[in-house]
Amino acid sequence: MNAQAAVVGAGSAVLLMVRLLVPRAVGVADNYDGVRLMCHFGVDVRLPPRTPRLRDYVIVRYVHIPHFDCQRHALGSIHLPTVPYRSSQLLLLYAGRLLTRVLGSPAYLDLRAVGIVCCVLIGGAVGLLYRFAGMRRRYRVVLCGAVVLTVADAVFIDYAISPFSEIASIIGLLYVVVGVLMVAGPGRRRRLAGLAVAGASGLFFATAKTQNFPAVLPLAVVLLAPAIPVPAARLGRLDARLRHRLTGLVTVAVLVAGAAAVSGNEDRHTAQLTGANFVTVTLLPTSGHPQRDLAELGAPSWLADYAGAPPWCAPTKLQDGSDYKRFSHGLSHQLIAGFFLRHPGRLLPVLDRVAEYFYEPRPTATLCGPGPHGTKVMVTPRLANYTRDTAHASRGLLDRRWAPVTEALGLLRGGGMGTLLMLWLVPAGAVVANRRRRALLGVGAAVGLLLAVAVTQFGASAFADGIDTAKHLDLAVFATALAWVFAAAELLAAFARRGGTSDATAVVEIPRAMQEPAAESQGFVKK
Repeated sequence: MNAQAAVVGAGSAVLLMVRLLVPRAVGVADNYDGVRLMCHFGVDVRLPPRTPRLRDYVIVRYVHIPHFDCQRHALGSIHLPTVPYRSSQLLLLYAGRLLTRVLGSPAYLDLRAVGIVCCVLIGGAVGLLYRFAGMRRRYRVVLCGAVVLTVADAVFIDYAISPFSEIASIIGLLYVVVGVLMVAGPGRRRRLAGLAVAGASGLFFATAKTQNFPAVLPLAVVLLAPAIPVPAARLGRLDARLRHRLTGLVTVAVLVAGAAAVSGNEDRHTAQLTGANFVTVTLLPTSGHPQRDLAELGAPSWLADYAGAPPWCAPTKLQDGSDYKRFSHGLSHQLIAGFFLRHPGRLLPVLDRVAEYFYEPRPTATLCGPGPHGTKVMVTPRLANYTRDTAHASRGLLDRRWAPVTEALGLLRGGGMGTLLMLWLVPAGAVVANRRRRALLGVGAAVGLLLAVAVTQFGASAFADGIDTAKHLDLAVFATALAWVFAAAELLAAFARRGGTSDATAVVEIPRAMQEPAAESQGFVKK
């Protein structure tokens, strides 16, 4: 079994490398935000004069610049936020830096090396999934193959060669799911190992992006669910129920502490700008009375002219005005929550608007273009996926070679929140309908966690962002797609069982403490 899992993992990694690098490398171009992550390495891209815009091509080679750090940086004449990103993606970049040196690349950091590291890690997760999925071999192969095909979609794997941290979220979530399946299996050692995998990968996942922090809650629930007996001799007279869940409590404590340390990743000015973006880009376009909404939020009336565009599209004179500064300084999550409590009917239009980004998950840049009456409007060109290998390479070219998830979601445009709810309810209902004799708790827990991650991350992106929403929803899209994959694989196995195929290992349950073959004389206490 271990040898087969190693072959599956290695094969998956190779397939993803081919997908990513052959015949040309694909990635995601920078939208001028990547420097907040790359500055930790003192690296930057230096573009010569008359070079096409950064978002039009993927830059893979980064050079080291003396005295360049996260407090003093700019791209040409563009001054960028001085608050760097703290992210577990930095671990992937460090590994990519080492591989860049091993491969002898002339660059200080080659993002193609980072892409190879990502493919190896994803392959490892797929190999572990094959090893611990509670299904017969044929269904494990189907499940792992479907996972690889999902990850290989352009809107997911292309982030492996980019200055963004979305790929860290994807890798972390894959290992979290494996850990959940291990916890659901039989045997104390396996469940302890599962807690370790889920806890470590959960910390990696939660610290990848600030928007991932809300997903810590459902993950904590899953980690606290299993009761794992601990020898009474080691903990004295500690209550048995608490002792049985002590490992889960410790894991959750470390996870929450690590995630909280990274969640406050923005300075006050950036947080205020994000809140103002939500008001103008998301809230006002759904309003029948924008002036009344602005008055209630304490915002200047001129913001109504920029509904659907970020406030920084307004002239600098207006942004420097005392009324706008007073409004932005007073913005908070509590203020926004209070607005929706007073106007609950406004929730659905906002959710419908954000749901449309879910159906078009290609990442974009947020720009200001000419609008009516001398104002400016928001323009969102998509970030390119190809490098500039030849003089005739098309600017802004998108990777369309393999994008089944992207294309399927594109068919649902205009469906709004109702269609999105169905995308979440169908896999949940499919798993519940096949849970007989309290079986399938492993797959059921995995699907439940994936859907909880999708919902919480969608909510965080809907109400805490106003720009680059499609990019921020990438994890919600990936978690939803994985939930469908796991539910479909379990349905396939269930139909085979009903057709007469014997499958003693097709389902697994989270063992109860009372099922442990341990007694007081052995240092254990039954629950």
